[in-house]
Order: sequence, then structure tokens, then C-alpha cells
Amino acid sequence: MGFPIPYELFIALRYLKGSRRTLGGNLTSVIAIGGVTVGVAALITTLAVMTGFREDIRSKILGTQPHLLVQPLAGSVMEERDYSDRFTPIPEVTAWAPFILGQALIRGGEGTQGVVVKGVDSQREPHVTGLDTRVIYGHWSDLSVSSGTSPVFLGKELAKNLGVTLGDKVILAVSGGDDLVSGGLPAFYPFLVVGVLRTGLYDYDSNLVVVSLPVAQKIFHLKGRVSGLGVRLTDPDDFEGPSLAIQGRFSSEALVRSWLGMNRPLFSALQLEKVVMFLILTLITLVAAFTILSNLLLVTAQRVREIGILRAMGATPGAIQRIFLLKGLVMGVVGTGTGTALGLTLAWVLKHYEFIKLPADVYYVERLPVMVVGNDVVLVGLAALAIVLLATIYPARLAARLDALDAVRRL
Repeated sequence: MGFPIPYELFIALRYLKGSRRTLGGNLTSVIAIGGVTVGVAALITTLAVMTGFREDIRSKILGTQPHLLVQPLAGSVMEERDYSDRFTPIPEVTAWAPFILGQALIRGGEGTQGVVVKGVDSQREPHVTGLDTRVIYGHWSDLSVSSGTSPVFLGKELAKNLGVTLGDKVILAVSGGDDLVSGGLPAFYPFLVVGVLRTGLYDYDSNLVVVSLPVAQKIFHLKGRVSGLGVRLTDPDDFEGPSLAIQGRFSSEALVRSWLGMNRPLFSALQLEKVVMFLILTLITLVAAFTILSNLLLVTAQRVREIGILRAMGATPGAIQRIFLLKGLVMGVVGTGTGTALGLTLAWVLKHYEFIKLPADVYYVERLPVMVVGNDVVLVGLAALAIVLLATIYPARLAARLDALDAVRRL
């Protein structure tokens, strides 16, 4: 024994199925459902790729940069000392480490290039940025070796451009003077390549040089001083409260910046692109909605006599309206469901087979990242259904306003 369904839904399904003499209506129904399917699938796949880009870049940045950066005012440096008393009272802070940043020229086997030199505490830095997990050749512990030629880690692309590998020597040319902003003749320092880093971000991999903190203090003439402090939090997205607390403890000595603040233009651009792509691809669903509207108008013209009979049998204008609303809604549900399944399938294929490669120097990443977020899928589905439902209102009301006697006279 089957479950009874409302007669409005039963008639709506019959109208959706159509007949031989309503071939045009059937064709427009298929086109409309196909349009909704394509629109929803394109939206889900595109949003998955845009979200994947953001999350992939975010994870790589957080694997290279600290969550918070404590830096002195422009042109100044900080005293190298134990700042634990500033951070211990703040429960969100899990680790901190000093660093030095400077610019230099590096000369290797096949050329010379400008680079960013980062001096780090090899014991503290892994707890703040996790740079030790980015080592693909060599061992992080080799950075602290003090005998012989000073050790250095190079970014993967930088090592490739210079044509050097483990055991090769490179020369760093640093401007003379007693601080980072002074001019003067450059000083040359030999280094031994003991490791190669791969962060996954082209700008870092092609320009980053990592040395130990004492070596950086030596070549940049910063004995007993550092460029700033890196701070790691329990939750990188919950940085507003901790940053204010840290700023209060350093007062005017230094400025506290978050990882998002340092990369805001990039993430703002990614978010804007995601919104714009959503709006543009929604137009596909909007076109499909107009096809549904034309389909319902066509069905209304073809079913005038049937509507008259229903009215004569006691069907109210509201019931007639519900029949056409349900017909359009069923088309929207079928198209949305099919499109969701197709979109999720495409996203899965793109994620697992990685057959689309990207130029890393343009897109920051080497492959097409894909990440499906449930909220995005729900938003796309609801938006598609809302557009379809709005498109059915006018033809449904038009059918409900048909005069029963006039319709019956057409028999």
C-alpha cells in the first residue's frame, strides 16, 4: 500500500511528464532542468576551487610566517633578551622566537640574485613557524653547526636558479655599516649549503635564505639585537584579543601585526574573486529559471481545458497555483540535486587526480587546490531553488486566474 500524495503534486508530476502532443513543453523542461544542473555544478566546482586556493595559501603562509609579529618602529631594532615575562600571562600564546630579517645578494654556481635573509633561533623557530617541517634536503639541526663555514638553508627555487645543492658554497654580499639601513661597501661572507626548504609559496622558495641567529647578527652588525619576535597562538584565526594584550605589554616599544594583516590584500582579493564568481555563475541558473518560466507559460496555454475541468470539479485558484508552483519546484529540485551530485563529482576528480598543473610563479601553488565546504554547497542549492521558485510565481498566478467557464467552452 503506497503513501497517498496531494492531488496537486500528482497533477504537477503528470504535467512534468507531459505527453506526445506537448513535445515542446517536454523539451523546454529538459532544457530548464539541464540549465539548473549545469549552473549548480559550475558553482559548486568553482567555489570549491576558490576555497581550496585560499586554504592552501593560508596553510602554507602559516607554515612559514608566525601568527603574530612583534616588530619595533621603523628603522629600529629590539634588544635580544628573554621576553617570556611579556608572553607567559597570555594563555593563547604557545611559543615565541626572535628573528632577524635583512636583504643581501647571493652568488652561486650559475648566477647572482637578491634575496631575503632570515636569521632564526634553530631551537625556538620550529615551535613558531614549523620551518623544520619544510626541509626537503638536509637536516634542520645542521643550521646550528658552528664549526667551519657558516651553514645556510636555501629555498627550493632559489637553489635551482643558482644551480647549487647540498655541500656547495655560496657567497652572501651584505651592505656594510653598523645597522640594516646604513650604506657602505658590501662585505662578503661564504656559506655552506646544508639544506633546502620547500614552503610551496613561490615568492618564499625563490627568495628565502635562512641562517642561524648568531650568524645573522654578525653579517648585519646587530650584536645583541634582533629585528623582531614571532609569536604562535593556539588558534591562528583568534588573534585580535591576544594581539591587543601583547600590544599593551609592549606599549610603544613595538607594533604587533597579525598574519592576516600582513597578507590582507591577497586574502581580500581571493574573497572578492569568490563572491564575483558566485554572482557571475549564478546567471547560468537565472537563465535556466527563465526557461522554467517559459515552460510553465507554455504548459498553461496547452492545459487550458484541463485547468477548466479542474476548476469545474471544485479545484480552487490556490490549488491551481500550487500545481504549477510544485511543477516548477520539482524541476528545480531535480536540477539542483543532479547539479550538486555532478559538482561534487567534478570537485572530487580535480582533487584526487590533480591533472591540472599551474605555474607556481603566477598562482603561488603548483596544482589546482580543491576544498568542498558544506556551507557553500547548501548556499548554492538554496540560491538555485530560490531563483527557480521566484520564476514560477508569475505563470502559477496566471494559471490560477484563468476563468473556469471560458476554459470549459474550449472543449
